[in-house]
Amino acid sequence: MSPTVESQYLILYFVIPLLPISYILCSIYSQVQQYRVSRTRGCKDAQSKAPVKDPFIGLDFIWDCLFAKPVEKYLDSTYRTFQQLGNTYICRRWTWEAVYTCDSRNIKHVLATGFDDFKLPRLRVNAMTGMLGSGIFTLNGHSWSHARGVLRPCFAKQNKESIVAMLERHFQALLGRIPTEAGTTIDLQPLFFWLTMDFATDFLMGHSTHVLNRASSHAKEKQFVNDYLTCSTEIVRKMQLGPLQMFSINFAAMRARSRVFQYIDNFISASLDSGKGDDESLNTACNVLQGLAAVATDRKQLRDQILHILVASRDTTACLLSNLFFVLARKPHIYNKLRREVTSIAGVEPATSMQLNNMEYLKWCVQESLRLHPVIPTNAREASKDTVLPYGGGEDGNSPLLIKKGNLVMYNIYAMHRDAHVFGPDPEEFVPERWNGLRPGWGYLPFNGGPRICIGQKFALLETHYLVSRMVQTFETMRASDDDAEWVELYALATTCKDGVHVSLTRA
Repeated sequence: MSPTVESQYLILYFVIPLLPISYILCSIYSQVQQYRVSRTRGCKDAQSKAPVKDPFIGLDFIWDCLFAKPVEKYLDSTYRTFQQLGNTYICRRWTWEAVYTCDSRNIKHVLATGFDDFKLPRLRVNAMTGMLGSGIFTLNGHSWSHARGVLRPCFAKQNKESIVAMLERHFQALLGRIPTEAGTTIDLQPLFFWLTMDFATDFLMGHSTHVLNRASSHAKEKQFVNDYLTCSTEIVRKMQLGPLQMFSINFAAMRARSRVFQYIDNFISASLDSGKGDDESLNTACNVLQGLAAVATDRKQLRDQILHILVASRDTTACLLSNLFFVLARKPHIYNKLRREVTSIAGVEPATSMQLNNMEYLKWCVQESLRLHPVIPTNAREASKDTVLPYGGGEDGNSPLLIKKGNLVMYNIYAMHRDAHVFGPDPEEFVPERWNGLRPGWGYLPFNGGPRICIGQKFALLETHYLVSRMVQTFETMRASDDDAEWVELYALATTCKDGVHVSLTRA
């Protein structure tokens, strides 16, 4: 045996025994650091813990992922759990500990005052990146700050009246899909998703999918929409699997992802080519793609950012419209009051942005829908270092709670929006009038909060307000096909009605 080989074996002889010792020393160091943080910040044991059958390893999580049946009303079940265990509790989830909270004070800390102590969970980042690429919803730190800095001007410079004119064109296409015969039942939900896809692609890239247009079959566009939904569904499934997602392979979703990437790449090329001419109408301010293309380093980065913005601009608005009209169709007194306000201000003509701003009851209805059925009902952050939540520890829950590095804080907007102390009596009822003079602060977060607050919030509300106003202007009555049906969530990237929005409409 050569001296070199002998020296290599000698090194291994000494190094291998050191590995477990190093692991033990690192564990001890971590525990000492956690103890220091806990003692310095006055942390106490959690007031409440979710019951588990395996309190040591937390194998309940694996059992639930593999064998448990999906909960029909998952969001309601989380709300009832908070009512039983308190506003903040911990749960052992396999190899880590998760903290669940609907306390607005804790949520404010995670999203704002303690922002630097938390980051997007690695499991969410991995799930989204695998299906939609690396965009603003998967970035942390400097990369996220840079992406947001690039996107902010693209939304800030938008002309409201140009957006309203664009919305009207796509709304007219929507009307072409709704039967004119009174009493005909139709599902509005897929129409809202097509409408927001057509508008989002037009607004973002200056080149619409035109799925609502009956002039052609739009086979490629419809395939893209279906593939996009497949990717969205797969992302949710992977996030629910947690650390087990690495063992899950979905070939159909992978094929759908490839087609989505190819479609967006072609779409971007066509959109950029159309903006190279002299016609200024093809290169208006209502084109986010042009702004992004000027600063993007490569085509992949451009594609990924567009896909991520599409999630925010298309899914959330379609879900909000579906959730709102699901309720309005079952509450004719609210629909009629809303219609009276809109027609008293705008008459039968499309409303201007200034007129929309004066429609107080319309704003209340949208706010109440976002409160009762938030389109992003739950979210999470991962502790980037040993830190704390200000509440949830001690017997009364008013002491700080230690959050170890790598552990998750799952915050629940759906449950927080049902706090009777903030929103008054009957918080599970749809009552737009409760917003008269209401200022809930951090108790109401339909668009997130802190530095990561939705960059397109004003744009999304303008789109929603306009489309709601046009719907109630156009249709004198709206009745649900089944008045007794309850709202049940379809839990996806953005949450909407599981069974659609089946209504009969009477044109004015």
